[in-house]
Amino acid sequence: MENIHKPTERVINILNIIAKNSGKLTFSNISKLLVIPKSTLSPILKTLTELEVIILDPSSQTYSIGLSSFQIGQAYLENKSGLNIIKSHMRIISEKCNETCQLGINHNHEVLYLTKVESSHPIKLLSSIGHNLPLYCTALGRVFLMDYSESAIRNLYLKGLEKFTQNTVDNIDDLINIINISKKNQFASEFGEVTSDACCIAVPIYINNNIRGAIGVSLSTIRATEEHITNIKLLLKEHSSLITKEFEELNIKSIV
Repeated sequence: MENIHKPTERVINILNIIAKNSGKLTFSNISKLLVIPKSTLSPILKTLTELEVIILDPSSQTYSIGLSSFQIGQAYLENKSGLNIIKSHMRIISEKCNETCQLGINHNHEVLYLTKVESSHPIKLLSSIGHNLPLYCTALGRVFLMDYSESAIRNLYLKGLEKFTQNTVDNIDDLINIINISKKNQFASEFGEVTSDACCIAVPIYINNNIRGAIGVSLSTIRATEEHITNIKLLLKEHSSLITKEFEELNIKSIV
């Protein structure tokens, strides 16, 4: 990419690292991580802060993404017809099961959460819009691993599997078995592997016979009765099929 404008690339890199480490990085951290001289970094951060693209916490002196960045992201999402179709189905799913419904895509071998529809049941989740989580321990992520070969999965996790809770899968052979079962059933699940008191059921969204997205329902493990989980699976599979059909009829090739 020889034609990239370096000063612009530097600003994008700054925004990306702040977005991935929201509320964690100070001026010195950013300078060190991106190898940007402080004299160069200072006016960039000051301008971005004044324009509300980023926010500086006065007490911790750390940076996070600001309102302007949020508005830009929302404008992008609102202009995506495919995303609007999926979200309309997510609302129906959430209303019928009264649980939180989430949508994610595979971004650099992690789940990027694009949007969600909340239910009347409050639930604290580690996943949030615009943030990434690993494929191996999330229901949405396991949907994407259904498209990977066994060797690709093993190569992806040569360094091992980090545990988020005591329930998180940490053995690659166990993970392979989980994915094989998910392929057979055409849905993926996790129970207390990311957040100890929450679980998630997810199904793929197919575009041109390829898995391009995943929708899932997250709920408290207390409410995860066999009957409730069965109803959620049926709902997800029904609307996944409807989404695929609408995409084909409208000739939509991607979610985002």
